[in-house]
Amino acid sequence: MTIFSRRRARAVFLKEFKHVFRDPFTLIMALLLPFLIVLILGNCIEFNVQSIDLAYTDHDRSESSRKLVETFGSSDYFRPYMVETPEQGFADVVSEHAKAMLIIPPDFEKEFMTNRNPDVQILLDGADNSSISAISNYLNTINTTAVNKIRDMPPEDSNLFAFKTRYMFNPELNSRWFSIPGIAAVIIALVAIMLTALTICKEWEQGSMEMLLSTPVTSLEIMVGKLFPYAVLSFCGFIIVYLAARLIFNLPFAGSYTILLSATLLFIFDYLALGLYISIISHEQQVAVQYAAAIGLLPTAMLSGFIFPIQYMPEIFQWISALFPARFYIEISRDQFLKASSWGDLWIPFTAMFVQAIILMSACLWRFRRTLE
Repeated sequence: MTIFSRRRARAVFLKEFKHVFRDPFTLIMALLLPFLIVLILGNCIEFNVQSIDLAYTDHDRSESSRKLVETFGSSDYFRPYMVETPEQGFADVVSEHAKAMLIIPPDFEKEFMTNRNPDVQILLDGADNSSISAISNYLNTINTTAVNKIRDMPPEDSNLFAFKTRYMFNPELNSRWFSIPGIAAVIIALVAIMLTALTICKEWEQGSMEMLLSTPVTSLEIMVGKLFPYAVLSFCGFIIVYLAARLIFNLPFAGSYTILLSATLLFIFDYLALGLYISIISHEQQVAVQYAAAIGLLPTAMLSGFIFPIQYMPEIFQWISALFPARFYIEISRDQFLKASSWGDLWIPFTAMFVQAIILMSACLWRFRRTLE
């Protein structure tokens, strides 16, 4: 008997394909869930901090102090509103009605015009650490703008030279352009690993594994036949996410479709093999779901670079993140959407995902036993 027969593998595939289309939960998870996730996360994840509520109290009430407040209000970053006393503004910060408070001292204009550099106090909500650094950067910009505005000085005359900054690949610094390719990786991983983690377990729990093992089908044919339907569903999930990114969020695509599709297929295969391995080592669907969440989904979200940049992690976690294909796929996906690097520039992540696929598939073949034990 041959080790692999396309006819026998096709028979397993058709059997699994019919089971998939008879299960509405599987279809919803594979086709509707990716669209809902990209729609929700694409709108919710925003790294640019804007519309910051700023309470202010003006003890000077001069033209200069009004120009300072106007500078805050004219930006897209702050929404200033006046409070009567510093205590009221502090209470707003404590109750989270405001993220910051501005206190303009008496004689602000007098000291400013005599070049005595008056101190203007800013109180920030340090409990919200995610926005502090962004607000601090905004304050530096507003400081320079306010000085020029109060002195009626053109910006180019305020310094000996000026930086002219151009943001490459993402000129508008749109955080969705950065986050959505990462969301795509998380969605593909979610669909692939969860669906395949249940496939062998379902056979054990329903008692149909004994019948399958009594046939002349080999281990490789069983695995290929069972993986292929979920590979199709996972790829359909990727197509849905791609169309949502392009049509709903106006994400540009600067790269090669050949590179992106090759990386996507390799990434899907990696997580299908991982899900299949989990399904093989656990004979209960409940246990398989727990393994899938602990081994696949949490590391994919936390250690892939989707949320936290890899280069800023401790070195030990950078090495751990290299164990998961999502790290390399997100690197390729973001690159192809925004930068358009060539095959030669991306050979390292492609090689890493290929090696991981070989290891995972070999582990599945080694662990799979054509026995009821």
